[in-house]
Amino acid sequence: MGEGGPHARTAGVTATVTTQGGEQQAQQQEQMKSFKQFAQTRVDRWHWPGVIVASVFLALLTQAAMHRQSLVTGGGQQGLLLPEEPQLSLFEQQLYGCRTFKAQPVPYVDTKASLRVTETYTPEQRQAAEAFTAAVAACSNFSCLQEANQLPRAPGQFRFPHFMVIGFPKCATTSIYCHLIQHPQVQYAKDKESHRLTDKCRPQLADCPADAQREYLVDILNMEEAAEAQFTKAAFDGSTHYAQEGGWLAAQVAQQLPWVRVVISMRDPISQALAMFLHNYMHNRTAACWERDGQRVYSCVVQDLEAADRARYGPTIEKWTQAFPAEQLLMVQFERLTSRLRMAGAMQQLKSFLQIDPHLPSDSLPLTNWKHKRGDEDAVGRYWNMTRAEYQHLVSLAERNTREVLRVMDQHGLVDAAGKVDWMRNWWRVWQSNLDNNCEEGEEGNCRIVVS
Repeated sequence: MGEGGPHARTAGVTATVTTQGGEQQAQQQEQMKSFKQFAQTRVDRWHWPGVIVASVFLALLTQAAMHRQSLVTGGGQQGLLLPEEPQLSLFEQQLYGCRTFKAQPVPYVDTKASLRVTETYTPEQRQAAEAFTAAVAACSNFSCLQEANQLPRAPGQFRFPHFMVIGFPKCATTSIYCHLIQHPQVQYAKDKESHRLTDKCRPQLADCPADAQREYLVDILNMEEAAEAQFTKAAFDGSTHYAQEGGWLAAQVAQQLPWVRVVISMRDPISQALAMFLHNYMHNRTAACWERDGQRVYSCVVQDLEAADRARYGPTIEKWTQAFPAEQLLMVQFERLTSRLRMAGAMQQLKSFLQIDPHLPSDSLPLTNWKHKRGDEDAVGRYWNMTRAEYQHLVSLAERNTREVLRVMDQHGLVDAAGKVDWMRNWWRVWQSNLDNNCEEGEEGNCRIVVS
């Protein structure tokens, strides 16, 4: 066959197809190259704007997350639109902690109300008020105060400090403090229980370091605010352990601050000892006498009822009755203060003794520190296990202590015959209620003792 045979035609066709395929591949590659160049141009054009947008978006997300976390850690519970908690002053912080129920608002106190008395002053009274204020405000030690407090005062002015609530601990002293600082005629202390006199001034108040005297009078007792009110608000110390330090402190206070009025609150001795034990227990100061498994605290209470500076009140209060005249002492019974039926009368008596309006701010005592009411019915402090014989022994000791108290009060004109009967009856009511309602029969019967 010749050159134009079948094989030659097949080769030609193959060459043609191959050529066409190569051209198509080259064309596709060229198109792909053009597309990549176009895409790269688009990327280059939008690169930095994209980075900026992404950065802003991430920043917003981070800020939102941090804000949400701050609400969680800060206690926000009602969404992102809640305003920040306002900053409370020191006085407002004390009022905040004084609420009986934590859902209650912070009480409002008109701190300028006491100054209204100055609007009625005659020119002579105004002059006396200004001179007294200037003299007392210039003092930073006990000696200076003794001289300044001898100056004439205008109506409504108080010597500085005017009174002390000295104890005993766990006898409604915190509730008394919380009530009184809401009174328009009372100046709150910057430290409710400073205990400066016992911590920094023993054994002689006259020899107390100058800086400690200044800290106590000027800083702790809040002299600046009292002076701004021209001492129309009564300043006071609420250190509740002073009563127990009467062996050396009573005579020293009477010597350095002879004008002060002294309030001493006492509770059923058994209840006071148990409440004090619970307080120490909750602050991890557990006594060795505590039998935790059985919650038996009998031997601890015996120690307190025997100690002359603890729930055995008589020997301690006698030091204060010897140092101060009867008109400057008030013995208050816890069970009267906390009784709904007798609270108003007890509070009016207290405020009349302090020479302030007896009906302000109210006739109710805020019960702010009842640790024995916390937790479930079997929480430590809701009741105390002991045998009937053990509790009867405690009652005999408490009755002896009560008779000591009434003897001291009677000797110094602090209680009359009817008052002695009432005082003993109130504490016997607590003891009898436990024996009748919370104790099983028989000497070894178990008692679940509750405090007053």
